Amino acid sequence: MARRLIGIAHPGVLVLLVALCLPALSCSSGPAGHTPVSVTLALVNGRIWTGDPRRPWVDALAVSDGRVVAVGNSDAIEWLAGDAEVIDVRQRLVLPGFIDTHTHLLDLGDPTRTVNLATVRSRRQFVTRLATAAADHPAGSWLVGREWDQRLWGDTLPHRDWIDRVTPDHPVWLLQRDQQMGLANSLALKRAGVATGTPGAQTAADGPEGPRLTGLLTGAARRQLEAVIPAPAPAARDGALDYALREAAVRGVTSVHHIGTWDDLDVFRRALDDGRLTLRIYAAVPIGTWVRLDRAIGVRAFGGSDGRGDEWLRVGAVHVAFDGSLPARTAAFDAAYTDTSVETGQLSIDIDTVRALVIAADDAGMQIMARAVGDRANRAALDLYEQVVDRHGTRDRRFRVELAQHLSPIDVARFSTGRVLASALPFSTIHDGRWIDRQLGPERARTSFPFRALLDAGAIVTFGSGWMDRGSPIDGIYAAVTRRTLDGLHPQGWVPQQRLTVEEALRAYTTAAAYAGFHEQRTGALTVGRLADFVIVDRDLLAIPPNDIPTVRVVMTVVGGDIVFDRIRPTAS
Repeated sequence: MARRLIGIAHPGVLVLLVALCLPALSCSSGPAGHTPVSVTLALVNGRIWTGDPRRPWVDALAVSDGRVVAVGNSDAIEWLAGDAEVIDVRQRLVLPGFIDTHTHLLDLGDPTRTVNLATVRSRRQFVTRLATAAADHPAGSWLVGREWDQRLWGDTLPHRDWIDRVTPDHPVWLLQRDQQMGLANSLALKRAGVATGTPGAQTAADGPEGPRLTGLLTGAARRQLEAVIPAPAPAARDGALDYALREAAVRGVTSVHHIGTWDDLDVFRRALDDGRLTLRIYAAVPIGTWVRLDRAIGVRAFGGSDGRGDEWLRVGAVHVAFDGSLPARTAAFDAAYTDTSVETGQLSIDIDTVRALVIAADDAGMQIMARAVGDRANRAALDLYEQVVDRHGTRDRRFRVELAQHLSPIDVARFSTGRVLASALPFSTIHDGRWIDRQLGPERARTSFPFRALLDAGAIVTFGSGWMDRGSPIDGIYAAVTRRTLDGLHPQGWVPQQRLTVEEALRAYTTAAAYAGFHEQRTGALTVGRLADFVIVDRDLLAIPPNDIPTVRVVMTVVGGDIVFDRIRPTAS
């Protein structure tokens, strides 16, 4: 093996290291082969899964200037580190930082201001939670909540009558878990001017005067109500981001793909300018604003050599939702839901309008993120992608279908043949899997959350959370590997033929996820030259029984060489 000279700043003095770089050490030598390297952090005595098939395992790495500059054995790395901080990992597992490819970062909100209904299991709990929130907030202020799921209490949808009595002085808006439906109380409906006949406002013939509003809103009625909710002050939005950043660090998430709005970008840029951003963000804006995005990129509004931002904040994608959700029965299917006689859901967009937008945005070089849940919606998204290719030809566009929850068998193969990425939510498998057999029937269940079928067909699958508090990447790995529903009724896995291996699930959160955001040369793996984003966990995910995966804890998260969460060092709080 050839020798080479590598210049290293070793304890502050330039020396020449004569090294056999492999297998003991792979290192960054700089463009001239002898550029000084000043190591700032090193890990030794670890089990480091690099994500690189050519060298999947090493036991040490070194960081300089926010990047990995060497990987290899502990003795070589410790010598290379010199006076830099060296962390003895003690044989813990080190992984590339997790990348959440589908989240709404700011929707976590400020936990002191948002009513979280995720744990509600009955009408009584629902009402009590709202009564408590009303008592804790000034009269006249809005109560905004989220995460309720009527399937947890027998599938009876809530009604404004449930909460009117306990919230007479507070307008209330409560989003369902999948954000496609919400419940408003009477005061909120009045303030928004939502009335019987407003499109998307559900009514019921339960009064002496005929149909009356139930308070359940979708579509246009939902948008009409949300338009009158006062926008949070910038300080509150900044606080919501700070909360999300802390939650991300605890979960080992070092990058996210954020599905949001232009207002969100202002929050992210303030954090970046203030030095508060501890998470890399790839942001998507609504497809209807593609012209604004094109102009912003053209004038380099986001900075960077291509006008789309830097390694912390990048903008270059547009998103559009094709249908609703399973809990709201607004996900679009070819056949009716099996627990109703008439509902098939419906597309939430006008195909001709969206086609024109997608073709224009694609022509401008933007990545398309099409959200689709039901089989009919997924087929519509895939059909549209083929029309774009027919119009503009083949290029590296990395068209994405977000969620891709319920597919027909024939459409599974189209993800591979069309090189379409599936950006899925694995934790929803064990949450929604409790009811899908009843809602869709066993035949459609076989290709619900079809991770194994997609990978076997040659598709690229990435994983996200939806909202970051809906399960960490470790929870998502557990869900993808075991498919054991949260009710404990499927100990061998719900639709077990769709299970993945741990390594396949890891790649969906790392190497594949980086590829989905055009960042595969910078993140997703721990190889020389990539950004030093990694997570250390206290147990080996690849060696423990799959059912033990939820017990694994993140003990350190590092982003760009900076430790943002720490349970290892003695001085850590």
